[in-house]
Amino acid sequence: MATVVIEGLAGFAPLEGKVLGTSGAFEITQERIEQFCRSVDNTEWIHWDEERCKKSPFGTTVAPGMMAAALFPKLFFDLVDICGVETMLFQGSDRIRLLGPIRKGAKLTQTVKVARVETREKGLSVAYEVTWNLVGEEQLVGIGTFLVRYM
Repeated sequence: MATVVIEGLAGFAPLEGKVLGTSGAFEITQERIEQFCRSVDNTEWIHWDEERCKKSPFGTTVAPGMMAAALFPKLFFDLVDICGVETMLFQGSDRIRLLGPIRKGAKLTQTVKVARVETREKGLSVAYEVTWNLVGEEQLVGIGTFLVRYM
C-alpha cells in the first residue's frame, strides 16, 4: 500500500472524484472490540460473551457497528499524508450506513474517495466517501461520508 501525499490546499482540487486508495487490513480482535465497548460504555452481550455468541447467527462476537466509523481517522492517516496544511478539523459525517456484521477475527479495510472539494472563506471543506470491506468478502460492511476542513 503506497501512501498518498497531498501537498498543501492546492493538492486537493485535482483529487476530486478520485479514489485515494484502500488501507491495509486492520484485524478486529476480541481485545479491540472490548476496548472500544469500554470506551463507550457498551455492555451488549453480542460484543462480550464469546460462549453465548457461538450459538448466535454470527457464530462469534461482533464489533459494534460504529467501530468502523470510529476507525476512519486511523485508517485514513495510514493511507494519506497531508503536508503544508496548518489546520485540519473533523467536521463530522453526512451519513453512515451499516451493511453487515464485523465478526471477531475479521480484517477490515477502508477505501477512501475524495467526493467533493469546496472552497470556503478560509480554506477548504473536503467530503470523503468511505467504504469498509472485510478481507476475503465481497459485500461491503459499511459506507459513510466524512467532512474535514483544511486551513
